[in-house]
Amino acid sequence: MLTEVVHKIVSNPWVYDSVQKLAGRDRNYERLAPLLADSAGKILLDLGAGTGECARIAPESATYIWLDNDPRKLAGFKNKPARGLALLGEANRIGLKDKSVDMAVCIAVSHHLTDIELDNAFYELARVCRVRLIFLDAIGQPSSTISNLLWKYDRGSHPRELAHLRSAFQRHFEIEHEQQYSIYHHYWLCAGRPKGYV
Repeated sequence: MLTEVVHKIVSNPWVYDSVQKLAGRDRNYERLAPLLADSAGKILLDLGAGTGECARIAPESATYIWLDNDPRKLAGFKNKPARGLALLGEANRIGLKDKSVDMAVCIAVSHHLTDIELDNAFYELARVCRVRLIFLDAIGQPSSTISNLLWKYDRGSHPRELAHLRSAFQRHFEIEHEQQYSIYHHYWLCAGRPKGYV
């Protein structure tokens, strides 16, 4: 009951952004910004974009494409002075042509997807992306009390351990860069080049 009330409150775009900030969003963005610098002058897809806060750290010359399945988050994105295009859709069925974006970023999405949806999302990202995917999500850490408490109130019900995430990623991408760090949760940040797809 309490979890449902929390989810309803956090679905408000302003509250969502505030919670993300408290949870360490800006510290995550400090790590993401150098990797996003390569998107200057390129097309950048933000998969599971929330309210489009990632557009703030993308180079101004990048063509930013917001993609999420939540109409309330879309309203939050449209109410910002952010620049970019918007596409309401699903992570595991991206409505874009093959190799139509240069780079993609996927932040805090995988724990919302089942194993099949996650594999389909990575397949789709490899299909639409020409150069690189930048992936970031919290990883399941059963021994961490703080992390377990945060997972209890998160809408995502599929936290995964690092080995599982890395294996799913490597089915579709060659890892070029990876790092682990902690901000309340334990995180895995990874960048990879798409493999060929059938």
